[in-house]
Amino acid sequence: MDACSPSEEDLLAALEADFPAWGFIVSSKKRWWALRGPLPIDRLQEKDVFDCDTAAELRAALVADGWGRQELEGSW
Repeated sequence: MDACSPSEEDLLAALEADFPAWGFIVSSKKRWWALRGPLPIDRLQEKDVFDCDTAAELRAALVADGWGRQELEGSW
């Protein structure tokens, strides 16, 4: 990442703040993951994993699936 980009830690912290039901990791291959679960049996049809190339793509995927704050001011 260049000096002008937010650090991975900052991006992870922002995701954690906006999506508290999810856990987040960045893999050694720089793939961004959102995970939740294990889900109870009556909710197994719900999506419990997202993976994307960037933090911005991951945020967009979560929002598109109905997660996060309704007022995402200054979203990535």
